[in-house]
Amino acid sequence: MAEPAISYEGWRQIDIFMRKYLQMIDPLELTYPSGEVIKSSAAQSWLVDNLFDRSRWQRLPTARYSYRVMKALIHILTVAISDPEEDGISDKLMYHFTKEIVTSQKDDLASVQEKCPVTYSAPRFDVAQTVTIFETPHLLASGGDTGHRTWPAALYLASYLCRGGKDYIENRSILELGAGLGFLSIFCARHLGAKHVLMTDGSDAVMALAQENVKENGVGQVVKTAILRWGESYVDDIIPREQNGTDSTQYDVVLAADILYDPKDFPALISTLEQLFRRWPHLEVLVSTAVRTESTFKSFVDACLDNYFRILPIAIRVEPEKEQIGFFHSTFDRLRICIVTKPPEDTSSDSSLGSTIDMLEKWT
Repeated sequence: MAEPAISYEGWRQIDIFMRKYLQMIDPLELTYPSGEVIKSSAAQSWLVDNLFDRSRWQRLPTARYSYRVMKALIHILTVAISDPEEDGISDKLMYHFTKEIVTSQKDDLASVQEKCPVTYSAPRFDVAQTVTIFETPHLLASGGDTGHRTWPAALYLASYLCRGGKDYIENRSILELGAGLGFLSIFCARHLGAKHVLMTDGSDAVMALAQENVKENGVGQVVKTAILRWGESYVDDIIPREQNGTDSTQYDVVLAADILYDPKDFPALISTLEQLFRRWPHLEVLVSTAVRTESTFKSFVDACLDNYFRILPIAIRVEPEKEQIGFFHSTFDRLRICIVTKPPEDTSSDSSLGSTIDMLEKWT
């Protein structure tokens, strides 16, 4: 008797599992396909060919991670198989599992420091939109730099931009502050139709890695990089004007994700924003942040208002982790997106300031 084809629901389970696997979500938090789905030889063959066979794909997770995931899959299969003569664990799956056991025998410190490809899939089923970032997702736990991984606020902002905020990006010039390894800038260039993107960060080492990611994703014609240290670098030095004093690029939007973790940095950040507004008065700054403490977020809001910036919330739903279908991110900390602008001085008034404060108080 011919084996039944994988059902629509089965493919959907496999698709979600693949997206999370390629993003290297903790194996204990992965959404695995059910035993009924993966006990079919067709499903096992597809999983091996597309997720575990390193001779076919170069951009797969580390062997150590893959081994842990395959071990969990084999356990699910063992529980699901009631008749070994009807169903079984394929030789191909066991072969690659054995290979990963051998390959993953590395020094723990080396595996923590290992730079590996993490592939992020947009939360859409109608079209495939992915970005692969080489990062060290476990480095922070070992005392590393926060710039060596992609953080939830960036994924949250990207989810908003690809669903309801594409107009901020399409055919526009984008500047990113604190870009880290470049996930947001690359996504805007590769999938959202950005005309030009300048990716900036204060770390030379992180920017060097970001340049590699730009090349990896084939967006070097659109995305450029620059070192911009808040409060130290002058925007006019980083982005020089033409000889006649005009701008070759008129920036429209600034992106800033997960940059509000230390209030001591806020004066320098505000100084840089002031320079940007002075250069391009109509700029819109999209700030996405994980609110770890309300006092920290309030300090940023107060700093904006003290400098006559207008800051308004963008009200969008934060999807629970179990409902996410792409750009998977933790919701442990509250996630928020706000838009910061600098109204012309002759339009600033106590009444507009009051309405801004009222809206922010309702939001918080």
